[in-house]
Amino acid sequence: MSHKIVKSEVKSGEKSKGPEGTEEFILLETIHVPVAFLNSYPNPVKTEEVLNYVKETGQLDEPILINKETRILSDGYRRYIIAKEMKIERVPVAYEKGD
Repeated sequence: MSHKIVKSEVKSGEKSKGPEGTEEFILLETIHVPVAFLNSYPNPVKTEEVLNYVKETGQLDEPILINKETRILSDGYRRYIIAKEMKIERVPVAYEKGD
């Protein structure tokens, strides 16, 4: 069964807040996933919890952590997978903090 989350329209000048810690919304397809993540299998119980949260709220529970310059995923592979499965086009992201 295919699901598609459609972002509700935001009034001009307003920004959608997204989950706590969100710095920006970007297109899911612009995030680069390292091979190490692609070869991993997230915990199915936790994945189901996040999936249920998305079904109930229409958004991810946390932003996906990426490198701002390269857009390489650092954390949030489970949320990435769910966003892809649920056809969420724009996802909340947070950027890695410098040392």
